[in-house]
Amino acid sequence: MSINCILFDLDGTLLDTSYDFAYALNLTCERFDQPKIPYATLRQTVSQGGLAMTQLAFPQLSGEALEEKRQFFLTSYHDNIDHHTRLFAGLEMGLSQLAAANFSWGIVTNKPGWLTKRLLTNMTFASAPKSIICGDTLDVRKPNPQPLWLAAEQCGADPSQCLYIGDHPRDIEAGKNAGMQTAAALFGYIPTETHPDDWQADYVFSTPIDISHFIRDLV
Repeated sequence: MSINCILFDLDGTLLDTSYDFAYALNLTCERFDQPKIPYATLRQTVSQGGLAMTQLAFPQLSGEALEEKRQFFLTSYHDNIDHHTRLFAGLEMGLSQLAAANFSWGIVTNKPGWLTKRLLTNMTFASAPKSIICGDTLDVRKPNPQPLWLAAEQCGADPSQCLYIGDHPRDIEAGKNAGMQTAAALFGYIPTETHPDDWQADYVFSTPIDISHFIRDLV
């Protein structure tokens, strides 16, 4: 089936945000006298969101005590959001080819808008995404298909002709729910308890350059 629009998950697919998350989480650990979390351990949790990362650092807490730490973590992340975050190396070529072909692309993330907008303010792409859908743009978020349908609409594309790329089983589920073609980004923040072979994505990209090569052949 033809593809005329590519939609990316943000963290772990389009941008490598893990180092700034690690910095913010370890600031939180330091503030509340908790042992720091090794980067390799945190990286596998990034795609599960801020609560999961906070629980990783404070497994003994729940309720208001955990929420206090989560808010401190998110504020620390917001204030240090783009110190080390970069486009995954190898994607530059693909995005440049999308721009040259005037090919529609967008971002669909569960990251809340106040963080997404702050992060993307200082990011430069070869062409601007035609849609940016955040975790709080609608009342529902992935794996519900509605955020993907909205992105497709804003990109002027039929869902069946969209490819959604993500690094979490939730992303593939969302894409399938939306009637889109799907791709697993194996270079992302794959949760340890899942195996991408079980996701049944239409495509699998082991590296960012694989995506760029796919785009080269597509456009």
